[in-house]
Amino acid sequence: MTITKRISFSIPTARERLAALGLTEEEIERALALVEEKYGPVDRLIPGEYTIELPVEKAEAVYTNQEIISAIYAAAREVGEDGWAWLRRAGLTSLVADRGAEYRGPAIDDLPGLTAEEKARVKAALAPIPISPVEVPEFTWVGPTDNRYRGRFGHKIEMIVIHYTASGSGRGTVAWFKNPQSKVSAHYVVDRDGRIFQVVKDEDTAWHAGLASRPALGPEANRLRMERDDLVRPNQRSIGIEIVNWGPLERRGGKYYTWLGREHTGEVVEVAGRHWEPYTEAQYESLIELVSYLCKRYGIPAQFPPQGPGVYHPRAEDLADFKGILGHSAIDNTKTDPGPHFDWDRLLDGVRARSTD
Repeated sequence: MTITKRISFSIPTARERLAALGLTEEEIERALALVEEKYGPVDRLIPGEYTIELPVEKAEAVYTNQEIISAIYAAAREVGEDGWAWLRRAGLTSLVADRGAEYRGPAIDDLPGLTAEEKARVKAALAPIPISPVEVPEFTWVGPTDNRYRGRFGHKIEMIVIHYTASGSGRGTVAWFKNPQSKVSAHYVVDRDGRIFQVVKDEDTAWHAGLASRPALGPEANRLRMERDDLVRPNQRSIGIEIVNWGPLERRGGKYYTWLGREHTGEVVEVAGRHWEPYTEAQYESLIELVSYLCKRYGIPAQFPPQGPGVYHPRAEDLADFKGILGHSAIDNTKTDPGPHFDWDRLLDGVRARSTD
């Protein structure tokens, strides 16, 4: 059976749209050839939406050094042992010097120092995830930004982190993410009307969930944050989605104000003893479509972490090997997004329903 991925894009900007989707030059050329075969010459097509089925060529699994390291650590943690000790016994400690490089060491079965059972656990952690046909949601590419790292330092995309922007405008958020002084970014922004903007390509590392040092915290707290970041690696392993929402509001004299001190005249909901701007129907619909697409494309399970998607997990180990969907607040105890007013059940139910389509 031939595996394909469904691609929708706009004419006449087909090449740019396909590039923004992360297709290689070879895939772009094959896609354009299929367009011409199905619809006629690309340069003569009128503006509109076009869909093709692009066959996915099956290739042998190629791993980065980081993927081998992560698999060994995951396998060791399954039995309550230290990942570095396993890496040392396997003779692979040198991999940390170039985590993003292609792994060229021995086959897992040929690694010295690991038992047959340990090798089996490592191979299970490396098991390739089947590619599913995916329908790409409609979004607008508004990047690039300098607020990102090229590549992912050898890591796979394994998590989707949901945020609120603490702002009222999608375009304003995009402008902030493209401002070098902000030193923040996310892969996608979902506006109030449901429009989706992409600021950082999936294959690059956005600056959205890292546990950087914070001046207001003491030296010990910051040391623990850095250790947690090194173990969880939230930016390297995840795609960040920002939903345009002011977050918590302050009530004063019967009125509501944003954290900027501006009066908020829109809808307000009270949850967990605080007041919040609710998310819109259009945002939930677009978010479900986007998260479903990302889960299918990267083989991310539609699941939440052990203690819930919005609850802070004090044990970094609970998130170190987690694959799924979670909020910023589950990673960082100084964050509240996307907030208690976010409907996690609606998101998960919607994503799982789409996975059966």
